[in-house]
Amino acid sequence: MKNCTSLILTLFLFIFTAAKAQKVDNGFSDQAFYFTAWGDVKQGNANEAEQRKRLKRLADAGITDLLPNASTERLKELIPLAKDYGIRVHAWLWMMNIGGLEEAQKHPEWYSVNALGQNCRDYDPYVSYYNFLSPFSEGAREFIKSRVKEKAEIPGIASVHFDYIRFVDVILGADLQKKYKHEGGPLVQDRILDAYDFGYHPNARKQYKEIFGVDPMDLEDRAENPAWQQFRMNAITSLVNESVEICHKKGVATSAAVFPFPQLAREYVRQDWIHWNLDTFFPMAYKKDHQGNVGWVGFATQEGVRDLDDHQDLITGILNGHYGKNYDDFEQAIINAHDKGAKGISFFTAGSLDDKHLAIIKKYNGKYNGQ
Repeated sequence: MKNCTSLILTLFLFIFTAAKAQKVDNGFSDQAFYFTAWGDVKQGNANEAEQRKRLKRLADAGITDLLPNASTERLKELIPLAKDYGIRVHAWLWMMNIGGLEEAQKHPEWYSVNALGQNCRDYDPYVSYYNFLSPFSEGAREFIKSRVKEKAEIPGIASVHFDYIRFVDVILGADLQKKYKHEGGPLVQDRILDAYDFGYHPNARKQYKEIFGVDPMDLEDRAENPAWQQFRMNAITSLVNESVEICHKKGVATSAAVFPFPQLAREYVRQDWIHWNLDTFFPMAYKKDHQGNVGWVGFATQEGVRDLDDHQDLITGILNGHYGKNYDDFEQAIINAHDKGAKGISFFTAGSLDDKHLAIIKKYNGKYNGQ
């Protein structure tokens, strides 16, 4: 019995050590509050000297992390430059909305399909660049994961940062609806419209029927059916978690730009991010998209933080353009994110931060981090 107990204890310690070894430092543990930004410092034909000047300007204010949507070659070029100023670089990677790429165009079976049978290769919901692939297509999943692997192998990358890891918007924010037309008239999404209800890929329908005995197209309440909604969200979640595993095996952290808080994300874009194995979440608390005020930023932050695991962090994202010259609200957004439990704040974009923005950031970097 003693030997058995010893064996069990040894096995437990082995499993615990192995599990612990699989954990990856997300890079947001050295200071109390982080200031980050989406974007690059190579606007236009900026040479190295100009890029260094911009990096120094951001670093002097307290920006520690940049998330550029850039090629692998550009990221390899930027990482050592940014490191000279204490700035880490993350690989901002579009995930599902990449159907415009040449390789994807060769595979019409990869694309997401709506309740009308239209796929995102031939039909553009809302805007022309909405070319979403389907998480139910094995070919699409493997293509997406190969792109994740490529970014995770970049020397010195801080994290692979997932974006557009969701379905097409089932519902747009109230202010955004005003910008689009539907069938020649105003877009009014007071109910789920078939044209924007995606996830009906043939594989999805087949797999759902194997479990539930019914084609989701035949459900009387298909748009609102909770099992059908969750089934589709689970396909995104499994793709995220497989991508996280790819990165973690290479010792690279993962992060993602997600919709503002879990309930809204599930309802608007079928994104169940609270069940993802990510290291850091960047919820896009873009207040004007949802007819919110600066208090909305704090609310979204609080809702997102509430259900995080101990090893996960949240960095609140704000859209600088929603504040214009209202620097008081910009400042209050930083305060609200901090006070409601965020580990930091991210600005969209780095290039739109003016001198007054940077002065405010520097002030709160001093206040929160003693710098």
